[in-house]
Amino acid sequence: MKYLLFTIAILSIGLNTLLANETQAKADPMQDSTEQASNEEAMLEMLGYMTVYRDGLKELGFGADEAEAIARGLKKALEDEVMDASYQYKMAEFQAFIDKKIKNAEDKRTKLGGLQVEENTTKGKEFLNGLKMDESVKATASGLHYKILESGKNKKPKLSDTVRVHYKGTRIDGTVFDSSYKRGQPADFSLQGVVPGFAEGLTKVGEGGKIILFIPSDLAYGDNPRPNGIIQPGDTLIFECELIKINP
Repeated sequence: MKYLLFTIAILSIGLNTLLANETQAKADPMQDSTEQASNEEAMLEMLGYMTVYRDGLKELGFGADEAEAIARGLKKALEDEVMDASYQYKMAEFQAFIDKKIKNAEDKRTKLGGLQVEENTTKGKEFLNGLKMDESVKATASGLHYKILESGKNKKPKLSDTVRVHYKGTRIDGTVFDSSYKRGQPADFSLQGVVPGFAEGLTKVGEGGKIILFIPSDLAYGDNPRPNGIIQPGDTLIFECELIKINP
């Protein structure tokens, strides 16, 4: 799927460029074709550039020193009508070469991930400890911290309820990772289907209530958030929530 989306994106970029060039050419019949050739060359260069990021060549340990050899292979593949038999014979060797690159990349990622978890967990604990200075911030036995801005109605949701909520979620550095406010409409969900800290926090207010939740990593996404997302392993999260209603 990612390759398809990448291809569509590249084609879209090229199409928009060609359309822009065509429009300008109609407005200026004397336009030099050199500009179109320059734009096409820029798109081809971008294709090569984006391939590095699309296929994770940097993560596999390839650098600028290998670029010339990779370019030779790319040129030959584009020239050949069918795959060169000599390359087919080397597929086992090539697979072993790539497997080693992948393993090294995974080992490096695991090591960095462990360091990231430790760093983010430590920062989260320091952040939560700092909340003790604010007397309006309460803590539960689970480790959840929360601050009620408006208590709302008397009836509060149970963990078995489905609710309608407006919310904004951030990391402790202020980076926003999700916001129903930004989407322009509240979200409906079961409290059994969200992270434990979020569910527990919403039981502290009634309909119309507003609350800020400070959720430690073990009550949020732990060490395994969604890959390539904004939330990092070990992150403590902050949610600003408005409980609009408890759904029937």
